[in-house]
Amino acid sequence: MSDQRGKVLSFGPFELSIGNRLLTNGAKVVPLGARAMDLLIVLVEQANKVVGRRTLIERVWPKSGAEQVSVRVHISALRKALGQSDPGRRYIANVPGQGYSFVVPVTSLSSPTSGDLEPSSRSRLPARLMRMLGRRDALAAIQMKLAEQKFVTIVGPGGIGKTTVAVAVAHEMSATFNGQIHFVDLSALGGASLVAPAVAAALGVSVQTNNVLPALIDRLQERPTLIILDCCEHLIDGTSAVAEELICRVPTLHLLATSREAMRVEGEHVYELCALACPPEDSSLPARDALQYPAVQLLVDRVRAVRSDFELVDADAPIAAGICRRLDGIPLAIELAAGRVDIFGLSKTASLLDDRLNLSWVGRRTALPKHQTLNAALEWSYDLLGEAEKRVLSRLSVFAGGFTFEAAVAVVADETIDEANVSDCIWELRSKSMIAAQGQEGRLRLLDTTLAFASRRLANSDEENHCRRRHAQYFCDLFKQGASMDMPERLRALGVEVDNLRAALNWAFSVEGDAKIGVELAAASASTWMAMALLTECREWMTKAISRLDDASVGSRQEMIIQSALASCMMFTDGMTEESYTSWAKARLLAECLNDTECQLDSLLVLWAHQIRLPSYAEATELADRCGDVAEASGNRGAIAMANYMRGVTYHHTGRILQAEAHFELSLHRDDEASRQSLIKRFGYDRKADALAVLANLAWLRGCPDQARRLNLTSIAEARQLDHAVPLCVALAWASFNTYLTSPDDLETEALANELVDHAAKYAVESYHGFGLSMQALCRVRRGDGDAASATLYRGLEKLSAARYGVFNWILQAEFARCTAVAGRPRQGLAVFERAKISLDETQWYAAELRRIRGELALGNDEGLAVARQYFLSALELSASQASLSWELRAATSLAIAEKSAGRKEAAWRALQATHAKFREGLETLDLRLAKQVLTVSNPHDGATNSMH
Repeated sequence: MSDQRGKVLSFGPFELSIGNRLLTNGAKVVPLGARAMDLLIVLVEQANKVVGRRTLIERVWPKSGAEQVSVRVHISALRKALGQSDPGRRYIANVPGQGYSFVVPVTSLSSPTSGDLEPSSRSRLPARLMRMLGRRDALAAIQMKLAEQKFVTIVGPGGIGKTTVAVAVAHEMSATFNGQIHFVDLSALGGASLVAPAVAAALGVSVQTNNVLPALIDRLQERPTLIILDCCEHLIDGTSAVAEELICRVPTLHLLATSREAMRVEGEHVYELCALACPPEDSSLPARDALQYPAVQLLVDRVRAVRSDFELVDADAPIAAGICRRLDGIPLAIELAAGRVDIFGLSKTASLLDDRLNLSWVGRRTALPKHQTLNAALEWSYDLLGEAEKRVLSRLSVFAGGFTFEAAVAVVADETIDEANVSDCIWELRSKSMIAAQGQEGRLRLLDTTLAFASRRLANSDEENHCRRRHAQYFCDLFKQGASMDMPERLRALGVEVDNLRAALNWAFSVEGDAKIGVELAAASASTWMAMALLTECREWMTKAISRLDDASVGSRQEMIIQSALASCMMFTDGMTEESYTSWAKARLLAECLNDTECQLDSLLVLWAHQIRLPSYAEATELADRCGDVAEASGNRGAIAMANYMRGVTYHHTGRILQAEAHFELSLHRDDEASRQSLIKRFGYDRKADALAVLANLAWLRGCPDQARRLNLTSIAEARQLDHAVPLCVALAWASFNTYLTSPDDLETEALANELVDHAAKYAVESYHGFGLSMQALCRVRRGDGDAASATLYRGLEKLSAARYGVFNWILQAEFARCTAVAGRPRQGLAVFERAKISLDETQWYAAELRRIRGELALGNDEGLAVARQYFLSALELSASQASLSWELRAATSLAIAEKSAGRKEAAWRALQATHAKFREGLETLDLRLAKQVLTVSNPHDGATNSMH
């Protein structure tokens, strides 16, 4: 029976939990002996079938056996127990000569046990209630709506149980969605712009852009998924927009939301969650009948949680029914009332409740009745507290997302109520269930409804601003202390306080707040926001802090930290924009004035990256050299390695191949691992993986394709070890390009490009997504798929342009033009080249190849051999001066094939032979095989193949 341990079966007024061996009628346990329980389980599992006596004996007495008279005795006891709880109905029929049959309809309430759920599903969903009363029909209806209509919002007043039902639905449907269910709690978010990032975080999509939705939509296309958006009402506009976009764009997505009001958007279907059913007015039901109503069942169940021997008797049944009616069947209000029955009894509790509701009855004219009913119940519970407890509860409402005992005492205690008294009150409130435990770390919290009620009380007092100031100052001090911790320790200690951080900053930057505290807290928390990848939110707070700096803070270390964090967030969310560059330039000036070496190096690195990507190589060279000066002065190995890396990239891009290689080797061999890891954590970027990738390109340029392949693989391996999106993008981008140069028709080239596109799209790294698309286009145009390849290329180039990433633009378009010409469309190829506005006067690392390609296009478009020859000779000269043997080989091959006259052909042939002889590896690559073919044919003019391979 182990496979049945989670099964719950329902028949008549009974529920049978097989795993717990428990039979209940409403809130009452029906006592059964062990043999009677075994018989009941066997019969119910085979309801409406005849079960023979011999089968019953084998199941119930498998070892010892039993006489048939024993079966009759226990069947009789079972019938009696069922009849006492539900007289007048026959459950077990005797079939003469055959056995017994359970003749009442049986319904399964089963749900997958925790062991049935995939680990990913268990981690994404809150636990469901062990016993949820009166929601069977709601669960079935919502599941049906969700399956058929895909987008359902559960609406109802606070405390009605919307979240509880939504969680239960999710657990019920776990198998349907194969565990792909994500629960997103929106209650702690303070702005509509944070809804999409919150959903992205729940799905594990890295938030590296302001517009998270495209990345979300891409991720959700993968498989059928259910997302639960919980507590939407305070962000209804923002949530509505996100929900509508997702449900319209993702056919396999199902959405379940909870809110106090409908979203009123396309595709939404509303399910109004009603209160629990209560006995009617003026009824004098016995306890057995009253317990047929879920509201009474819940009341009795919660009273038993604090007083296990409680039984509802006939005399008290009308009182219990009256309490439930007075509370409109709202589960939270009933639970609050049940918590006092142990102290006051049912009758006194009903009296207190009636009195309190009478005092608040006028409020029903100006608010929803159910909202006022819940408010009245909370007011009543609040009034049972002592004056000190009331004050402490109100003050605790300044906390968001929970708090430690120490934090509570530090914030709440003042000259009017000392620390000892606050400590006593907190534990009294905890014992009276006004404060709940949160997790296993000793944290406490106010339930959401209690928090809202206590917040209103605090707002009506003259203490709110005083308490919120103390709260903000406490967390300002806490985050300042965290600055001395290493990042993992800081995240463990401060990551759980992000909701309190939001609340403190919201107050500090409000009209009633203190902007000075806000600026201090923004600076103290900047690194934590970034370490948690909450970049969009970090950007919002840093922007506010910058706008509220006073004269004393201008030019301070505080401003430098805030400006640096703002610049980092801009870079990660928007890419290399002018606004981002301006922010980093400000950070650099502040760092220089404050003589802050670390910030200077960071700002120089990012400013250099801006210029490299544009590309603007003169400015990049100046910044790299300046970084080298600062690093050398600091004596820090990691800083020096970073400066060498920057110089290596700059020299490579400007065609100084041997110098670039030397600086990369210095960077790699003299780096400091701690410094490297720190850079990865701060910027998500790895200089080692990047240096190896560019070194692979340098190796190919120098004529070492085998070495280039090994470096490609090493770069990718290094990047895969890191839990960051960008390093693998960098490694895959260079590997796909380098492999294309060596073996353009190899399947590995397209496989690397495809992986790059998928990986960059998953993490919304737009520049590398664009590069990957461009590489896919080159692979496709070589197969003759011209029109589709062209569309893909320009889509990729648009992404590169939007991200201000221009390093590869000319070579990608020139190569596409060459492939188009080779495919038999030379005029179209030339048009592509000219539309790219490529300058042949530059000396970047691929400049020689640009000139060679232009020469090939000249031949294909009948511009004449003399024109093409000048391009080829110019390519040869530049590649030789740059020590780029591979470009030199291509130019020499093109020239040797193109020449017609005997004298010129002989000179070109000898130049190609001299170049080919310099190669020591990669002799079977496409370029070298073509060069060999040109050299070995007896008549080069007649036998050579077109070099536009």
